[in-house]
Amino acid sequence: MKALMVASFVLYCTVFCSSLLAEQVDDLYRGQVQVTNQTSMAQQAGVRDALRQVLVKLTGNSQILGTAKVDELLTHVDDYVAALGYTALSESAMSSNNANIGLDVNFSKAALDQFVRAQKLPVLPSNRPLLLIWMIGDDAQTGRRQFVNSLATPEIADLVAEKLQQRGIPFVFPGFDLEDRIALSEDEAWKMDASAIAEASQRYQSDVWLLLRFYTTSSGEVRGSWLYQASGERKLGDGRAANIEDFVPSSLDRIVDGIAGYYAYVPQARHNQFQVEVDGVTDYAGYRALKSQVEQLELVENLQMISVEGSKLALSVEVEGDIELLFQALLRSGYLRAARPVQAFDRGVLYLSWAAK
Repeated sequence: MKALMVASFVLYCTVFCSSLLAEQVDDLYRGQVQVTNQTSMAQQAGVRDALRQVLVKLTGNSQILGTAKVDELLTHVDDYVAALGYTALSESAMSSNNANIGLDVNFSKAALDQFVRAQKLPVLPSNRPLLLIWMIGDDAQTGRRQFVNSLATPEIADLVAEKLQQRGIPFVFPGFDLEDRIALSEDEAWKMDASAIAEASQRYQSDVWLLLRFYTTSSGEVRGSWLYQASGERKLGDGRAANIEDFVPSSLDRIVDGIAGYYAYVPQARHNQFQVEVDGVTDYAGYRALKSQVEQLELVENLQMISVEGSKLALSVEVEGDIELLFQALLRSGYLRAARPVQAFDRGVLYLSWAAK
C-alpha cells in the first residue's frame, strides 16, 4: 500500500505544489489498495478497503468508518463499483507481505453521491483548501532539531505525502530557502510560536497552515503536538504512537478531520438561495467560464442569470450549504476575488470580481 501511494508523490507534488491555486482535487471516487493475490476473496476485501478509503476522501471524516451507515454500505459494495483493475507495485511494497499486487477501483460517482446525501453524511467539496506543512523533529541520534523536507528526511516526507494523497488533501512543504530560515527558526517552530509561523506562512498564500513537531522517547515511542490555523481559527492537539510510521498517519488523520470541519457541509433537503454579483466579466467567453466555475462546485444545485449591466453580472445561486461556504469555495477556485472587504452575508449577497487565470 505504501509504495503505491508514494509512487504517486511526484505526480501529486506536480499537481499541487507547483501552483498555489491548483486546489481542484481529482480521483475522489478512486481507491488504490494492496492485495495479497487476485482471488475473488482477496478482491472483495480489497474493494471494501478501497471503498472505505474513498468514503473518507469524500466526507473528510475518518471517523465515519465503523458506523452503522457505512457498515450497511459495505455489504452491498458491488453495487457501487464502476471499474477495477490490477497493477504491479514496486519492490518496497513486497517487503511488507510479499505481495506486489495493487487493486485500482473506480466507484460510481452518481451512486456514491446518492448514498452520501441520503445518509446525510458530510461532503468535503473537491475544491479543497491548500495545506502548508511545517514539520520539525527532535533527532535522537544527532541530538538536534531539524525541519522535515523531501531532501533531508525523505522517508518522513513520503509518509506525509502518502496519507494526504489518501485523504485527497492538496499540500505543500515550505521551500526552506533563506527567506524561510530567517522568518522561522527551529527554536520558534519547536516552541510553536503562532505569530512567527503565521508570518512565515504568508508568502505561500495557503488556506491552512500547520506546524507538527515530534520527538522519540528513550523507549522508542514517538510523541508530538501540533498547531494549525484554518478559517481564521487556531487549534492545538497532541498524539503518540509506537513509531514514526504510525505517528505521522494517525496524527494527520486527526488534523485533517479537524480542518475538514471548516469546509465540509451536510447536504440539506431544502436548498438555500443567494445572490452573487460579479464585476469584470467583459465578454461572453468570460460569462461561460464564470458559469462553468460556479456550476462545478458540489454544493451548487442551480444557477440562473438575474441581470447584466456593463461588466457586472448578477446571478441567483441555489446551494446545499450556507453562504459562507459558498463564498470560501468561490474564492478557492482562483477565478474570483472579494470585491468588498465586508460581505453582506446577512442579506444573502456576495460581491466578487472576476480574476480569470
